[in-house]
Amino acid sequence: MTGRSTHTFVCPECRRSIEVDDAMRATLLETGCVVCGAPVTEEDIGGAPAIS
Repeated sequence: MTGRSTHTFVCPECRRSIEVDDAMRATLLETGCVVCGAPVTEEDIGGAPAIS
């Protein structure tokens, strides 16, 4: 079994913080924050992925 790559997302508007996988990361960049709808940039999603 291989570890999954996760990233920490912190919304620049509502400040919610969640761990996301690569698929959710791409979705956030495309559609914005799932809580408040604010636009999301690469900088809002943690740089180096953590392996869990």
